[in-house]
Amino acid sequence: MDISRHDRRRRLTLVLLVITSLALVSLDERGSGAINSARTAAQDVVSPIQRLADDAFNPASRWIDGLGRANELQDQNEKLQRELAAANAQIATGKADQAELDQLRQANDLPNVADGDAVTAEVVGKGAGNFSRSLVISKGSSAGIAVGQPVVWGVNGEGALVGTVLRVSANQSIVQRMDDPNFGVGAELMPKGAEGAKGIAQGQRDSSLLRFSATDNSPTASVPKKGDLAITPGGLADPKYPRGLVIGTVVRSVSAGGAVPRNADLRPIIDLDSLTFVKVLKAPVPIP
Repeated sequence: MDISRHDRRRRLTLVLLVITSLALVSLDERGSGAINSARTAAQDVVSPIQRLADDAFNPASRWIDGLGRANELQDQNEKLQRELAAANAQIATGKADQAELDQLRQANDLPNVADGDAVTAEVVGKGAGNFSRSLVISKGSSAGIAVGQPVVWGVNGEGALVGTVLRVSANQSIVQRMDDPNFGVGAELMPKGAEGAKGIAQGQRDSSLLRFSATDNSPTASVPKKGDLAITPGGLADPKYPRGLVIGTVVRSVSAGGAVPRNADLRPIIDLDSLTFVKVLKAPVPIP
């Protein structure tokens, strides 16, 4: 009995719900003001919540998108870095090539030395052991190079002394640099407006300088001054080298025990460590 009554209540409740739903649908289709007001009120309540949700989820969405592009951006960055490194390498190579070309031009920029009187060679190494202050060049006896020949380099159209040929093979030679302590060459100072002292320029141990030691005691010879130029005198003073090869400039005068200092330290006019080309003179060609 109770069970039958309970079932009837459930059926009645279901019928009422269906009728109510149909009524609401009908009112909505007719544009009922009550339904519209309820919908508007619901939207007013939901809209701020939706905006808050959008504000919270949009950055997260962008961050997730960024994660998806991270690998792509990293690949692009690495590609740009490789391209930049390649461009820098090309620039460095171009500068090195230009520097070698400039040295080659300077080595050949000796208007008083004909091509038949000299051999241009590349510096391919530095000496070792007993020849530590020496250069290895790419030409030898097959090119007409012989022991004792002067080695020079062009500076602004003038010849600058590098050293002398010390050892020769068929295709290579060892050049003794002028700053070697066993190297010596006649030298003449060229001060402005005065007669310069004559002497010997010799390499020094543990130094890249040469020591000029005066050999004449002429009372008219001037005291060495900083910046004075030293050249090879040539002729009878030193027939092995042509006159006018630039040796270096005076760094400071040095007293030799007398009242007037006549000696001086000379700095080579060229950087002997950075040479890439030299010219070997087959004979002491005059250089005015």
